[in-house]
Amino acid sequence: MNRPDRRRRWALAPLQSLLLVLIALMCATAVAVLCALQGPWLGLTLDEYEHGVRVVRVDPHGPSFQRIAEGDQLTGLVAAGRLLSLEGYWLSSQPHASPTFAGYHDFLQREDQVASALRGEEVVLQRAGQLPVSVAPSRDRRLASLPLEFWLLHFYGLLACMIGVSVWVFLPHSWPARLLALSGFSMFVATWQHSLWEARELALPGAVFDALMQGNHLALHGLLLCLLHLMVLYPQPLPHARRWILLSTLLVALVLLNEAFGVVQWPFHTFYLPLLFYYVGGTWVAIRQWRRSRHLPEERGALRWVILSTLLTMGMGMVVYFLPVILDVPPMASPSTMVGLVVTLYLGFALGILRYRLFQLERWWFVAWLWFLGGLSVLLVDAAIITFFGLQPALALGMSVLLVGWGYFPARQWALRRLSSVPATSMEHYMPVFVAALYDCAPERVGELWRELLQQLFRPLSLDQVPQPLEQARLAQNGALLLVPDLECADSSLSLRYSQGGRRLFSARDQAIARALAATAARINEVRKARESGAQQERHRIMRDLHDEVGGRLLSLILTAPDENSEKLARKAMSALRETIYVLDHNRRYRLDEVLDDWRDDLLERLAPLDCSLSASWPAEAAAAHHHLTPRQYVNLRRVLDEAVTNALKHGCDKRMELVVALQSEPSPSLQLTLTNPCRSGTAFEPDDLLPGHGLDNIRNRMAELDGTAEVIHSAGASACFSLQVRMPL
Repeated sequence: MNRPDRRRRWALAPLQSLLLVLIALMCATAVAVLCALQGPWLGLTLDEYEHGVRVVRVDPHGPSFQRIAEGDQLTGLVAAGRLLSLEGYWLSSQPHASPTFAGYHDFLQREDQVASALRGEEVVLQRAGQLPVSVAPSRDRRLASLPLEFWLLHFYGLLACMIGVSVWVFLPHSWPARLLALSGFSMFVATWQHSLWEARELALPGAVFDALMQGNHLALHGLLLCLLHLMVLYPQPLPHARRWILLSTLLVALVLLNEAFGVVQWPFHTFYLPLLFYYVGGTWVAIRQWRRSRHLPEERGALRWVILSTLLTMGMGMVVYFLPVILDVPPMASPSTMVGLVVTLYLGFALGILRYRLFQLERWWFVAWLWFLGGLSVLLVDAAIITFFGLQPALALGMSVLLVGWGYFPARQWALRRLSSVPATSMEHYMPVFVAALYDCAPERVGELWRELLQQLFRPLSLDQVPQPLEQARLAQNGALLLVPDLECADSSLSLRYSQGGRRLFSARDQAIARALAATAARINEVRKARESGAQQERHRIMRDLHDEVGGRLLSLILTAPDENSEKLARKAMSALRETIYVLDHNRRYRLDEVLDDWRDDLLERLAPLDCSLSASWPAEAAAAHHHLTPRQYVNLRRVLDEAVTNALKHGCDKRMELVVALQSEPSPSLQLTLTNPCRSGTAFEPDDLLPGHGLDNIRNRMAELDGTAEVIHSAGASACFSLQVRMPL
């Protein structure tokens, strides 16, 4: 097997990739939970106050229960005969909040001293105004003791990473999509480490805290750098984009090395001041992109949303957190709230895909997400059953039997079949209908029927026309695309993206089915064209026979007619034969203005011997010249008009007749003919009383054949009249 085939064999569908990424992130979260539960635990929820820390809550399952009360103020602790003061000990602080390297190391040293004291077998807690109390720290921390901020940080990181990865799995070769995924992954890494110091009860070892802070700041720089590079490349790469990307990456590497070794002391704030340059650089890049897209409205719409999502979100973060810390004033938001604000950036990208087609993704991106969340909901329901019904053994067993055995398990299996299974693509159900429709359809509907069949069989996320001729169906992008010939246009092909709503890639079997369908459709097209060619040849033969045989005999009859009446009848028969021959010629077209002139002349010639006047109203010649009639339209309208005049002469006054021909453009182009004639004096007649034989049924049938309508209007009174109105689409 060659190498490309091996790559294709291991390729995954987007939703499968998303599931694997989610499993990996959940495993990483589980590791963070295990790490947070390690180490000494007093069973206390603490808060800061001026002279130490205050006890907010005492866990009833912790070692301090009934030894320390809520509201106690801890001023210090004694371990191994050494007193450590807790005055000025800020639990909400983090080492990078210190503006200098010296302050950073002092923070870590004090944190390490408190953590070392707690690692002993027993620790004495000093209480303000009360006697000291001895507590043996537990090595088994309860899961319920982890703070809400711990879980929120993991949720924020998980959401950002999944949104970024969900764009990348559909566009794996796009650098903007890769950068968005890398930024989301960096967000998850940063929040993963942040959660561990947020979960600490009192202190962490200094080396652990230092490693977490260095990793967090590295991930934070990675997040901002990826977003900056994304703006450099999207919607169009800026001039010298590669040079700017390499230069900015080198500068960030130097900043991180400076932080690790403490070489240069930045003014104001050593750790947070460099973050301001990301915002300045992002603003400069946004201005450059905005100027470049001034003549590209679609790209400017996408850029507007990117700027709104990125710069606005990061600007708010600068105002509520980073700038206050740099200026040594209390921030307006907690670190976890700041992280939640950053997540709105990724939600903005998701909404931008829906509104502005960011990264050229369509609404099917949301459809794929719905499929993924539907499958994920099954797993969440499983977890909810385990979590919320883990009660007393007897009660839990009874509820499990009732809920799982009779209700949940059948519903779960049904949901799994509906959301997770991949139905096999089968032609048996669709093929007979498709063959029949394709054989009988008009040539212009072939492409529409072909697209409908592909949609029904494969249910792709999108089906687009590609300006690339194709002889037979083939797979592309490791099965992400299925390219099939376009039956409507030989110079293009159709591109199907991801099968079954994005749940799987196209396989070799799908390719074989598409090739068989295309071959079948091509064969049916050939048969249909052969049938039409045979019918056309037969029509031409009939036309020749009518013209040569019947036409020749009628011409002889005209020339040898014994009287004028016989000659007139023969000429009418010749005219009817000519119209019949014209109907057989599907390629012939009649200009509407010329047809109307012929009809008016024929009507005047017919009415002149009867002393009947004709008032005619016609559309402008220029407007009528733009429209043409097919032979079928021409013949049917001509015979409808003849039958209408015959009825008017038979049932109405024989002295006056009015014909109005009008062109209408709304709601669609159409031709309307209205023939009006007065009633004879004393005539009492309703149009609904007309019976077959009077011609009205024939008129309606002919108009129905042309997708038109025929309506008879009768007005009573002194000026009673009949009107026949016919309308036909052009």
